Amino acid sequence: MSKAGALDLATGLGGKIDKSDVLTAVEKYEKYHVCYGGDEEERKANYSDMVNKYYDLVTSFYEFGWGESFHFAPRFKGESLRESIKRHEHFLALQLGLKPGQKVLDVGCGIGGPLREIARFSSTSVTGLNNNEYQISRGKELNRIAGVDGTCDFVKGDFMKMPFPDNIFDAVYAIEATCHAPDAYGCYSEIYRVLKPGQCFAAYEWCMTDSFDPHNQEHQKIKAEIEIGDGLPDIRLTGQCIDALKKAGFEVMWSKDLAVGSPVPWYLPLDTSHFSLSSFRLTAVGRFFTKNMVKALEFVGLAPKGSQRVQDFLEKAAEGLVGGGR
Repeated sequence: MSKAGALDLATGLGGKIDKSDVLTAVEKYEKYHVCYGGDEEERKANYSDMVNKYYDLVTSFYEFGWGESFHFAPRFKGESLRESIKRHEHFLALQLGLKPGQKVLDVGCGIGGPLREIARFSSTSVTGLNNNEYQISRGKELNRIAGVDGTCDFVKGDFMKMPFPDNIFDAVYAIEATCHAPDAYGCYSEIYRVLKPGQCFAAYEWCMTDSFDPHNQEHQKIKAEIEIGDGLPDIRLTGQCIDALKKAGFEVMWSKDLAVGSPVPWYLPLDTSHFSLSSFRLTAVGRFFTKNMVKALEFVGLAPKGSQRVQDFLEKAAEGLVGGGR
């Protein structure tokens, strides 16, 4: 862990939030969630503010610990985390049948890791839709560095009210992003509207499986930890997502729980009992060092007040994700 990396994490935290306001933003974000007395309807009503605050606070942590693609992936034995993430993105592009020169939309694109990978893999032009200014500015810089700024761009907008005309994209995809939507049907309807007739939408969606028992307190605790740690208003059942797609007008051609049958569990990088040199920052030892580094930087004033609180709810997310995955 280099000092340069540590300093970048500290100076990047807070995104567009003024560093003196980070603690206030953390407190406001926390109050949306069950652990702090919040409720689902409030989160849905204020989803844009909640999700924006979340990504202003956590983007630098994500990039520091995970890379440019903020998602999980099923994984083969002997395959690194980075390799599995790239393969996961390539698989999505292949399922869409992307062809050179097509115009593609990435819904909820983060800082554009998948956007750049899919654009290079398929020779397409990809537009990333994102409602977070900090992530867009960071994504534009990374596009320039990668040399794809001539074919790929970002648009600031809400995926519940997309700033695009009807029938404009040859393909649309979303990777672990539309889970932030307060209403799946509303979000999928907007995707249907901007997609050209007869073309395809593909998504990796976060869902609760049929094993989830809403009356089980341990299940509820895990769900609440994932929601606060990942900026989610709710986590829908798989069946609810499929029904919402059909209601929006889509014909569902294929769906599968990719966690089932994965030789290596998708949550393994977050499992503190697992050690990996290639993903050292995600291991128990790496997370211990990061936690204490953030604590020390906050103490001496190099990181804004509230940084440790952000680290804490990301740890809570990791615990919930591992518990839910198991």
